[in-house]
Amino acid sequence: MNKQITLFSALAASLLVSFAAQAADTAELKVKGVIRPSACTPAFTGTNVVDYGTIAAKGLSATAPNVLAEKTIAFTVTCDAATKVAVRAIDNKASTVVPGLMTAINSNLGDKHAYGLGAAGGKNIGAYSVRTIVGSFTADGATPDIVADAANNGTWAKSTYGRFNADGTGRQAFATSGSTTPGSYKTMSGNLGVTAVLDKGANLPLTQNIDLDGSATIEVQYL
Repeated sequence: MNKQITLFSALAASLLVSFAAQAADTAELKVKGVIRPSACTPAFTGTNVVDYGTIAAKGLSATAPNVLAEKTIAFTVTCDAATKVAVRAIDNKASTVVPGLMTAINSNLGDKHAYGLGAAGGKNIGAYSVRTIVGSFTADGATPDIVADAANNGTWAKSTYGRFNADGTGRQAFATSGSTTPGSYKTMSGNLGVTAVLDKGANLPLTQNIDLDGSATIEVQYL
């Protein structure tokens, strides 16, 4: 080892003498990654599309928000081994949200819960909300409590409604019933609820077909 160090030092000294008068531009290469004991995959069962079908324009209110019925979609997180995870939902169409519509569903809701439904004829169509349906989930065969970390700081509290924030702030996890500490599970399955609200008809181009075009990314975070 000492010989190797001496040889390197001598070589380095030689290089310094040879190139002392030359300037050098540099670029840093970094190599990063995470080795995890297990990986988890979020998935929808059967389809990832919440389909409201054909909505008759003549049935829409021209003067008030139009609340559509809640639709459910089966959702599962599967891990290679029991793993502690959280879930969040991020809006991919945030620029198309019509402000103020979520209060038509619930006076306690606001724009932070609103996901965009796309646009048509230069007009934003409306908004929708996404929630975990509390009580519908199982975690390794047991019924867990849904707990939420609203500030992303590790402070968890039981969630009574499971509403996601559209900007990805806040997250939800699964805990043993009666606990607020996220637990480790291999399979977590249940239903997400989606409720769409269309803007009042007077603001929509109802003389043409209007395609609802919402999109959100469901993300699993390892705790």
